[in-house]
Amino acid sequence: MLQSLQTAGSGKLHPGNLSSVDRLSQKTRRNTSMTKRSKNLFAKTALATTLAVGLLLPSASYAATTSQIVVKPNDTMYKIAKSNGVSLDALIKANPQVKNPNVIWPGMSLNLPESSATPSQPSKPDPAPAEDNSFASQVVNLVNKERAKEGLKPLTTDAKLTTVALDKAKDMYNNHYFDHNSPTYGSPFDMMKQYGVRYSYAGENIAKGQRTPQEVMKSWMNSSGHRKNIMSANFTKIGVGYYNGEWVQEFIG
Repeated sequence: MLQSLQTAGSGKLHPGNLSSVDRLSQKTRRNTSMTKRSKNLFAKTALATTLAVGLLLPSASYAATTSQIVVKPNDTMYKIAKSNGVSLDALIKANPQVKNPNVIWPGMSLNLPESSATPSQPSKPDPAPAEDNSFASQVVNLVNKERAKEGLKPLTTDAKLTTVALDKAKDMYNNHYFDHNSPTYGSPFDMMKQYGVRYSYAGENIAKGQRTPQEVMKSWMNSSGHRKNIMSANFTKIGVGYYNGEWVQEFIG
């Protein structure tokens, strides 16, 4: 599913928008956008799609684990993975019985997967920072190509906004959530203000699981809410972040 959150200066809900009670279904969505003007009223539009992304399922490569570990006080999945030389993703996949990776307790037994150095089943390494930067730059170029088709001015890359986008992508990955509202930073607009970003108009698109800049742009452009952000004449600057399958676009004008 897709979602978009947006407001207009008049403070009226746009025709066809769903009420806030629809928020209960947002956990199943895997591609989302948000826009805001200076007034803080939000309306939501839900659209159907068939994006096969963001699935977290146990696989054959994690079916056989070499050992088990008992959770100690103050342990987290991240700490356990790091101290045992395995990736966080591998540890989570090896323990499908743990419904919420953020909730573990002392005395709980966890399956410990083989080290990522195992030749028979090497884990896919995290993308290098250079690749992350390349993906972000490609998304900016693709955005401006789409805007040029409609005779719109190109968006310029903003350093502060790019930092916001990358930190939001890392925050979603590290804290295992997919939402506009961050448990760390609050709303996108709260986050922008914390980073010293000033704006009259602002917006955010997020996506998860797409493998390439072309794939994520196709997903966004096929959703009216996300396309509206990308093609908005109100926006003049953009920041893009990519981290381990998490994609973020931040817009201001």
